[in-house]
Amino acid sequence: MKPKRKKLEPKLGLDMPFEEALERFIQTDPTEVENGIKKSKQKKPPGSKKRKPSGGIGQSKTVVSLRHRRMRKRNKGR
Repeated sequence: MKPKRKKLEPKLGLDMPFEEALERFIQTDPTEVENGIKKSKQKKPPGSKKRKPSGGIGQSKTVVSLRHRRMRKRNKGR
């Protein structure tokens, strides 16, 4: 049996010419990159950026959720 191969990430595609990408890469400050990595690894405080549930309380009565529409279609035909 052949060993399973790892799934590779898709190739990097840039929407700019190579020269412009190289210039931008050269202009980056390594300490700035390291600070960004450290900041992204920090644990977020509880309660930051809470998502509001879609279709929850406060939704207009005229709006019908897709779940209700599917249930109605399944139970009553149309």
